Amino acid sequence: MLTKKICIAFLFLWLNSCAGNGPRQNLSPDDNETVISDRQQAVSFFAGIYKTYRDTERSIDNLQYDIRDGIDNFIYDVEKDYYNDYQK
Repeated sequence: MLTKKICIAFLFLWLNSCAGNGPRQNLSPDDNETVISDRQQAVSFFAGIYKTYRDTERSIDNLQYDIRDGIDNFIYDVEKDYYNDYQK
């Protein structure tokens, strides 16, 4: 029973590996230029997405730092005023 399952699995894997090794088509020079052009467009598209993501992330980080610095300055000013007014 186990031997039969192993043989079936082996035959299934062998058929799948053979099916993927069909004849390859050679590209003509015109097709090759189309593939290169499509690749350049794809790279340009994904580079634009990455640049937008990077710039957005940088803007969010700068906003967070600006908010934190503003809050820190506010707290420092309040503490300084309190010290000047009530600690003398």
